[in-house]
Amino acid sequence: MATGCGISPAEKVVREQALKAASDQFVQRVVQEDWSGVYGMTQAGFGDPEELKENLKKAWPADAVLTGGTVSSMAWMTGSVAKVKISWSFQSGMVQSYSGETFAWEWLKKEWKLKGRVLR
Repeated sequence: MATGCGISPAEKVVREQALKAASDQFVQRVVQEDWSGVYGMTQAGFGDPEELKENLKKAWPADAVLTGGTVSSMAWMTGSVAKVKISWSFQSGMVQSYSGETFAWEWLKKEWKLKGRVLR
């Protein structure tokens, strides 16, 4: 990740490791459709887990099944906010497709919380 503004190198490493772990857990929970678990990783800016699910699925291909996801990149936006790009994979019949989305995460109370999508 790029420079983390205003934090020590040691703290930067701790936060980067925690962000990678949180992002991987987010991907796993989304693929498993554990919407309550995903909701617990957010800043609660969504009304409930169902609203969060609908918001996330809006950008996905219609009639396709989410089959996986990987963290493609992570970058600092500020000392307490980072963005994470996730590459999703989908299956629709015999067709495999891929989509990338970028999410903002904020360091709050010694853990990362999902803020939402980063608009391009």
